[in-house]
Amino acid sequence: MRLQRVFVRFVCFRSVDGHPRQRLGLFQAIEEARESDSAPDWALRELAASETWFGRNLRVPDRFSRGSRRRPGQPGLAWFKAWSAEEHIRQMHRFKRAAEACGLHVDVLKTRDPGHILYEDEHQIVAEPGNRRFQA
Repeated sequence: MRLQRVFVRFVCFRSVDGHPRQRLGLFQAIEEARESDSAPDWALRELAASETWFGRNLRVPDRFSRGSRRRPGQPGLAWFKAWSAEEHIRQMHRFKRAAEACGLHVDVLKTRDPGHILYEDEHQIVAEPGNRRFQA
């Protein structure tokens, strides 16, 4: 029997240009958390520590779309591989707690089918979701 692999993604929501629930990856939302008027000092320190940890322990994908300059493709979404990124996911939960203390709502998404894989390394993938919708 083949093992079903699960992919994990951390997202938050923000209102942009009148769109009330635009999803962002947690790394994209770090500035919003830092700019919060109610951000506690411990949470800001934790965000900085998490950002440093990920800078040292996670590659930046070299591909986020199948598109070109002339015909931009659908943006890919980054997912952790639950079976090989256990420490990364633990660190993301710490990151999540700090971001939530700064007023952001963070959801954890899981899927077995993230879409067309554009990039892959030991701990993560980037995949174009196509028509897939992911729920927390």
